[in-house]
Amino acid sequence: MINRRKFSRLLFLFTLPIMMGHAPWGQWQVYRMRHMLFLSVQEDEDSYPFSKEIIEALSHSLPEARARPARAKDFRRVHSLLSTDQMPLVVLSKNIALSLLSGTGVFNNYSPVNMSLVFHFGKMLLLARPSMPDSHTWRLTDALIRSGKFSNKINDTEIPVHNGSNIRFMNLPMPGEAIHEKDDI
Repeated sequence: MINRRKFSRLLFLFTLPIMMGHAPWGQWQVYRMRHMLFLSVQEDEDSYPFSKEIIEALSHSLPEARARPARAKDFRRVHSLLSTDQMPLVVLSKNIALSLLSGTGVFNNYSPVNMSLVFHFGKMLLLARPSMPDSHTWRLTDALIRSGKFSNKINDTEIPVHNGSNIRFMNLPMPGEAIHEKDDI
């Protein structure tokens, strides 16, 4: 007969492989889907504090976005998260944003990343991946304008403006959500 001590050890040994196989990354995906994350980077000293200003403005004008800051430790990580579409939004200073788009400067060891301008804050920029739906960037741009904390003009920039933001800046109605219909086969 097996005593309690042996039984506990055997139970632990059998469940150890199962416990080691658990990874929290699935929950991170859920978190990303439930919250609007604004990526910033430690090496760009102004990006994180400014992302918190954006989040503060959105907490009043677009609370359903559940905006949160996300800070990468270096430019390599920023490039990785953006180029693989893991993060759709980033807050960067203008010079660093231009480096990201062209693959020069602090990003000279990396390929250029295709990004679109959502909002121009002067020396800081909010960029999005072009794959971000127009209705999302329209809502985001509209909320930033309605917050009254930022001027609502696009300064002359060489970065292409995201279509949803451009529609909002022209005071046009929000574009419709993309509807995916199932094909009848």
